[in-house]
Amino acid sequence: MTDLLATLDPSRKGGDPGAPGARALLAHVMSTSAPVRRRRFLRPVLVAVAAGLVVTLTPPQFVTSYANAAVEIHLEGEQYVARVLDPFADHERFTEAFRAVGLDVRIRPLPVSPLSAGTSLGMMIGGTFDRPDEIGGEFAYGGVVLSADLEPKGCAPAAPGCAMIVRVPAGFPGSVDIRLGRPARPGEDYADYDKALGPGGPLHGVRLRHGAPVKEVRAEAERRGLRVTYQRIEIGPGGGLSFVDDTPGDQWTVWNAWQVREGVVRLLVTERRLSQNPFYNGSAPPPNL
Repeated sequence: MTDLLATLDPSRKGGDPGAPGARALLAHVMSTSAPVRRRRFLRPVLVAVAAGLVVTLTPPQFVTSYANAAVEIHLEGEQYVARVLDPFADHERFTEAFRAVGLDVRIRPLPVSPLSAGTSLGMMIGGTFDRPDEIGGEFAYGGVVLSADLEPKGCAPAAPGCAMIVRVPAGFPGSVDIRLGRPARPGEDYADYDKALGPGGPLHGVRLRHGAPVKEVRAEAERRGLRVTYQRIEIGPGGGLSFVDDTPGDQWTVWNAWQVREGVVRLLVTERRLSQNPFYNGSAPPPNL
């Protein structure tokens, strides 16, 4: 190639570019394709990496205790034991605490007289159970009694160390609704209205088993510094009772008395004397009458 190109150099002797040989060489070079330098591109390579994604399934933790301002709950053996700390707390705080340990238990504080403060006014148990049982006359599940009582047993609700204790079997699948008596605020009506004639009640000692004239019962209530209200008893076809506010005569008959709120009682009356007390038909012990 050097020799051939030398014929194109006009400085060299005989290097006439117009010569026939030079023109032939130039034509050959121009007609020949120059080698193409290929660029090397790196194609992106998708590398499938088998990621070792490990998912650890942690079983739900078994909660053994929970506490808030209303109640504290601890697992003791095969049962959860709840100590009520604040009977004035909103019922949702109690529900929250029991839900935290996996139980459907609702405590509904209701205003009551000092006679029932801190005590259970009743318990409703719902659900279908494979192992319902009864121990000592109380509902049990899996051999564990479900209860709501003052402890120590027989203690005074307002006394130091005396508290409402709720015991629920661990894993209990049903629902529990407990009505808890809390001290009534001034002006609140009592939920334990039927305590008027019982020990410690505002009309304790007044006997109404066989009825008594309005005039006599009213005089005794006023002597004790009580304000008296009245409701007339209406007896339905099936024996059910309903009550209507009324102003009775002195000779109407009083068959029962309720405590309404602090310092107020209600006398339940009929205009005509009945053959028997409508609150006691002989099939059950008389309710403090």
